[in-house]
Amino acid sequence: MTQAEKGETAAAAAAENGKDKERDKEKEQRGAKRPIVPAAVPDSLQEQIQSNFIIVIHPGSTTLRIGRATDTLPVSIPHIIARRHKQQGQISYKDSWLLREGLNKPESTEQRQNGLKMVDQAIWSKKMSNGARRTPISPDQIRSYNRQMRPAILDHSSGAKWTNTTHHPEYVVGEEALYVNPLDCYSVHWPIRRGQLNLHLGAGGSLTAVLADLEDIWSHAIQKYLEISLKDLKYYRCILLIPDIYNKQHVKEIVNMTLLKMGFSGIIVHQESVCATFGSGLGSACVVDVGDQKTSICCVEDGVSHHNTRLCLAYGGCDISRCFYWLMQRAGFPYRDCQLVKKTDCLLLQHLKETFCHLDQDLSGLKDHEFQVRHPDSPALLYQLRLGDEKLQAPMALFYPATFGIVGQKMMVLQHRSQGDPEDPHDEHYLLATQKIQMHTFTQCGGVEVVKMSAKATADRKSMTKLSGFDGDLRGQSASGVENVYHS
Repeated sequence: MTQAEKGETAAAAAAENGKDKERDKEKEQRGAKRPIVPAAVPDSLQEQIQSNFIIVIHPGSTTLRIGRATDTLPVSIPHIIARRHKQQGQISYKDSWLLREGLNKPESTEQRQNGLKMVDQAIWSKKMSNGARRTPISPDQIRSYNRQMRPAILDHSSGAKWTNTTHHPEYVVGEEALYVNPLDCYSVHWPIRRGQLNLHLGAGGSLTAVLADLEDIWSHAIQKYLEISLKDLKYYRCILLIPDIYNKQHVKEIVNMTLLKMGFSGIIVHQESVCATFGSGLGSACVVDVGDQKTSICCVEDGVSHHNTRLCLAYGGCDISRCFYWLMQRAGFPYRDCQLVKKTDCLLLQHLKETFCHLDQDLSGLKDHEFQVRHPDSPALLYQLRLGDEKLQAPMALFYPATFGIVGQKMMVLQHRSQGDPEDPHDEHYLLATQKIQMHTFTQCGGVEVVKMSAKATADRKSMTKLSGFDGDLRGQSASGVENVYHS
């Protein structure tokens, strides 16, 4: 071999050796195990979520609770708005508070009396804790005493004032809306009734109008009570609490309003019952929420609200207030000018209910009470009132709802199936339909006849390559997926 040939051979060997080294290095890189989790991002690059930049919103039928996640207690304001009329001579629309449909039916009085009899029977069937029977009370004695009472004037000025609307604000919110003079050109709206959006055929009853009311009320509360500018909401996230039984389309619209109109950077929606259990430090519980206009019942297990246990009763605290007023009228209520159409009188009745009503079986007999009436443009009055079992009968009506005298209204609501969303390509109906199509296609490809399963087809199926049991696994997963979607 010549020297030139030896040089060429050495060069070829060196080149081949270099290629081998590159291939080995490539294989080593390809063979290296990839991390299961992505590489850790330096703390300086991670987005820090601080709890004081999280706002919790809990909208109720009568009360709005709102605050930072770090606050010990939320801010509570009446969930009401009064809007100024856009044109002179416009008819005022005022949502009622304590009044509701189904109260003035011919059967209402009889039903109310029958319900009261059941309440009395339940009260008198139980002894007090000391074993004694309750003291009998004569209704005529209470009535004659209360009708003789006359109010005492405490002051010629009650101290209460109507909301100042001389600067013609577009709207007022909360406590100010409750004290808008009925003679002013304002319409009053409660955007949520019995846990759902207050949609109706009257003025301000459209979905767009109700969402605008929610936006204005929440924005006002954030600016006034949390002292957060609306332009800074892009730095805040929101936790929204919704009822256990909800309308998916309404929740979607509220989320859009919160993100697009108010400007929150993010939002998460939680159910009230789940938040109540976690807030109490419990993983599982039966949650009974007696609100002002509804009573909701739900079982929570391991942080999940069970679909089949959700129940909503269409009565609550305001029905107790109205029932208590009816019972006091039977007992000769001395404040004879009380009217349920007035917001100021509704506030008074709510206060009397919270002050006098109880469920203590040991409190028996007659007792004298006094209360004050302080209305704008009126003197402050002091009334004397004698009551007996009325204070126990009113809250007992929760267990005997016939006492409310509501006729012809649906009093129980269950979780209804979602109607679907045309804007959501992966809604419940789409998932159910596509899963059925996938199951049918797979069984067709696998040689399984779904409509007719003859003996021969069964034998052929057993003799097939079994597909490693994939057919059965797919069916099981699909059924589980359908159930999860249906109960979500």
